[in-house]
Amino acid sequence: MNKKNVVIIGGGAAGMMAAITASKEGAAVTILEHKDRVGKKILMTGNGKCNLTNMSDIQGKYYGEDIAKIEACIKSFDAKATRSFFQEIGLYTKEKRDGGVYPVSEQASSVLDVLRLTCEHMQIRMITNADVTAIVPAKQGGIVEYFLLPEVEKVQGKKGKKEITKPQVQPIRKSMEYDALIIATGGQAASVAGSDGSGYALARSLGHSLIKPLPALVQLRCEGDYFKSVSGVRAQAKLCLYIDGVQCFEEEGELQLTDYGISGIPVFQFSRIAARALHEKKRCEVSIDFMTFLSEEALQELIEAKERFAYKTLEEMLSGLVNKKIAALVCRFGKVSLADKLGDISKKEWEKCLCLLKEFKVVVSATNPFENAQVCCGGVPLSEVSDDMESLLQENVFFAGEILDCDGICGGYNLQWAWSSGRCAGLGAARE
Repeated sequence: MNKKNVVIIGGGAAGMMAAITASKEGAAVTILEHKDRVGKKILMTGNGKCNLTNMSDIQGKYYGEDIAKIEACIKSFDAKATRSFFQEIGLYTKEKRDGGVYPVSEQASSVLDVLRLTCEHMQIRMITNADVTAIVPAKQGGIVEYFLLPEVEKVQGKKGKKEITKPQVQPIRKSMEYDALIIATGGQAASVAGSDGSGYALARSLGHSLIKPLPALVQLRCEGDYFKSVSGVRAQAKLCLYIDGVQCFEEEGELQLTDYGISGIPVFQFSRIAARALHEKKRCEVSIDFMTFLSEEALQELIEAKERFAYKTLEEMLSGLVNKKIAALVCRFGKVSLADKLGDISKKEWEKCLCLLKEFKVVVSATNPFENAQVCCGGVPLSEVSDDMESLLQENVFFAGEILDCDGICGGYNLQWAWSSGRCAGLGAARE
């Protein structure tokens, strides 16, 4: 009996998981990857350490228009199952205090290596430099059309490696038949690793709609010419996001101030909400509390201590509270100088400086582009796929990973979606 022929477009985390799953179920599997090697984006995750899942409760960790379907998919192959899967193929993992799971080597390359070697061992065909141009469905399966791109040769020079395209090799037009097809091309985030949005055009060609893809887990650009003065400062802070004046998110962690706005994990956690609101022309503001350690009662005591510390300058007084650059910034907004003594300014001016440190508001004007984003929000609506990720519009076509309308917060949740949705798609595609 001939094996079912499963073709997967995209050799990232979701694509390789789908490939291994389908192969285990007895299918003959081919991966078409348009970069020169599979799994490049995996190497970038978790700052190169690869936070491959999270053992914490998934409730409230994902966004999309069909949270129930997202959670059902992840529960069908959860974090515990993911750790077991990786251990079976030779990768041991460890859990950190926040629930994040990493390879014991703390090297993302270890994750990619075991996936790639497993694919090779299972005789999964991996065709790289393959630029898919069209999908032609038929009654039973269909055809994928693609160009096999010229190889790129890397030559070591005096100033490092240079890429040289071999001039004698031209793109070759090719096609491949499939019984089942899985589209796991990723979104548009981090295009250098392969996620260039090409899968969206393929999905549309099959009749699918798109929820506007936008950058997520990304830095936010803010109004104001003062950010350069605090660029590079890191501070423990609590951030509250307001959309049209209504608070809709709160997060605490290490804030990173840049020359254009705000960054860091707490910013990433709500950046997709801000991105969607900005797309809808809503006003986005972030309130920053630089003194999370100071209660309201302690704040009042500090305000009243003005006379006791009248001999101190503002710089001397604030140095024990915040970074000097932040202190200078709030003094600028409070229309006083760091060199001013507390005895020489009014109580109202002193109170204003402290209140600015507790509630410094910035107006968000934009997100950074897709190139700076870790993932994107939006994509193919989950209402257009079945529980096993099969297209409801095109039989024998499945989706997996970031191309679908699902994105999670930082902490391994996005990779878990890749593993879970990839496995669902792989099982569905291999099914007779």
